Amino acid sequence: MSGGDNLLAVVAERLRRRSDDLVERQLKTLRGFGSYDRVPADDLRRSCLRNVARVVATLEQHDRLPPDIEEDERISGRRRALQGVPAEDVVEAYRAVLSVLRDAFIEEAAAAAADPWEVLTGTRRLWDLTDRYSNILVSARQQVEIDAARRDERNRIAFLQRLLVGGVDPAELRAGGAVHGVLPGHRYWVLRGRQHSGEPQLLSRHLESARAGARPLVAPLDDDVAGISAARPVPLDSAVIAVAGPVPLSGVPQAFAEATRVLDVALRYGRTGVVDSSSLSVRVAVEQHGEIGEQLFRRYVAGLGEGAGSAEILLTVQAFLRERRSVAATARALSVHENTVRYRLDRYHTLTGADLADTDVLVEVWWALEYASIRR
Repeated sequence: MSGGDNLLAVVAERLRRRSDDLVERQLKTLRGFGSYDRVPADDLRRSCLRNVARVVATLEQHDRLPPDIEEDERISGRRRALQGVPAEDVVEAYRAVLSVLRDAFIEEAAAAAADPWEVLTGTRRLWDLTDRYSNILVSARQQVEIDAARRDERNRIAFLQRLLVGGVDPAELRAGGAVHGVLPGHRYWVLRGRQHSGEPQLLSRHLESARAGARPLVAPLDDDVAGISAARPVPLDSAVIAVAGPVPLSGVPQAFAEATRVLDVALRYGRTGVVDSSSLSVRVAVEQHGEIGEQLFRRYVAGLGEGAGSAEILLTVQAFLRERRSVAATARALSVHENTVRYRLDRYHTLTGADLADTDVLVEVWWALEYASIRR
C-alpha cells in the first residue's frame, strides 16, 4: 500500500469512528426532502449507516460492509420506489448525503495534514462512488416502474377478457372498471380485429392511438385484437376490424359474440377496414348456412363445368348483378361488346336454367356466387 493509500485509510478510520455524527448529519439533510417522510426511521438510519460504510470501504479500496447494514443499492432503490419517493428525490437526496460525507472526508483529511494530491485522489473516488450508485438507484427505480407497468397490463388484459365473456360481476365492474377507465353508465363499441400484414402489434397501436374520449381497452386474443372503445374505430388498410354496438356494459358479451361472427365472415371474404353485420348484409347468412350454399352452388355454378368459357360466363353473371342488370354497364365494366354480354347470359340460362329476370332465381344465383367465393 502506498503512502497516499495509507493516509486515506487513516482518514477512513476517522470517518468510521464518527459514524453516529455522520448519520445525524445525513438525516438532517434528508429532512429537507418531504417525500422522505414516508420512509420508516429505522430504514433511513440503516441507509445512512450504509453510506458511511460505503465511503469508508471506497477510501480503503474494498467493498466489504458490516453484515447488519449490507444491502444491494438496487434493493434500496426498489424499496424507495414502493414507498412512493419520486425518482428525482431519490437521486438528489443520495447526492446530497454523499456531499455531506465528502465534506467530512475533506475535514478529516485536513486534520490529518494530508497532501492536496491525496485529498484530490480521495475526492475523485467519492465522486465516482456517487455517480456509480446514483445510476444503480435510477436503474432499480426504472425496473420497479417496468414491473408495475407489466403487472397493470396483465390485470388490464385479464379484466377485459372476463368482461368480453360476461365474467365480471357488477361490484367488480364498479371497482375495477374505474381503474381501467371503463365507466358503467357509458355505451361502448365492441371490436375484434386481425392484422392481415405488417407487425402483429400494429393493429393494437392503431386502436389505442385512435382516441376519442377515454382510452380504448384492447388486448391480444389468440391471433386477434379484441376490446371495447367509446368511439367507433377508424379503418386500417392492412387489417379488418369487426365491430358491434354501441352497447351498455351489460351487453358487451353478446356484442362480442356478434363481432366474432362478423370477423369470421369478413375474413372469409377477404375484407379490410371496419365491418359490421350491416355492411356484410346477408353474407353473414351465406357463411353460416353452408348446406344451402352447397345446394345452390351445385345448381348454378358447378353445372357450368370447368374451363375458360365457364369462367368467362360466371364473371359476366357476377358483373351483370353488380351493375344492376344493365347490359351496357356490364359490357363497359368487362371491356367487351354488349352482344358478348347477351350471348354469355343466354349460355348461362341454357346451362343452368337460371332466369335472371325472376327475382327468386336472382337471389338464389347471387347466393350461389357469394358462397362460391368463400367455398374453399
